[in-house]
Amino acid sequence: MTATSPPRRPCRAYAHPPLSQHIDLEGHPVPGRRARAAVHQMTHCLGVGVSADSGGRDTSDTAALVATELVTNAWRHAGGAQEMRLIWDGRTLTVEVDDSGSAWPAVLAPDRRGAQGGYGLPLVDSLAEAWGTYCRPGGKTVWARCAFAARA
Repeated sequence: MTATSPPRRPCRAYAHPPLSQHIDLEGHPVPGRRARAAVHQMTHCLGVGVSADSGGRDTSDTAALVATELVTNAWRHAGGAQEMRLIWDGRTLTVEVDDSGSAWPAVLAPDRRGAQGGYGLPLVDSLAEAWGTYCRPGGKTVWARCAFAARA
């Protein structure tokens, strides 16, 4: 079996590209894949995922990896991701992931990482411009902001 990308919706259908998007992840069999696809779709429609950042990484792939890590952490440590929001402000894409957990995420020290994990938040910390957590009724939201180069 080979992995295939979900079909991309044509962006010409938008009079204006979406500036925010809500993605329901509750009960989805592969929420990480759904998160990646949503980030790639939005950045494609906005026309911002094609230029590489200063580190030589594709900014759309970087944002998709950050989203995947946040969703995976919610799945592994907080009983699952409920919803993901993507918010575009013209320069950054903020990824917000809601879960029902009460435990605050923490970046583990290198000596505490291992075969069972501990690498996700250090990766988010190194790729995102900023990240954090806030409480909300029934759980928390973990967010990360990914910077994109200005369009030429």
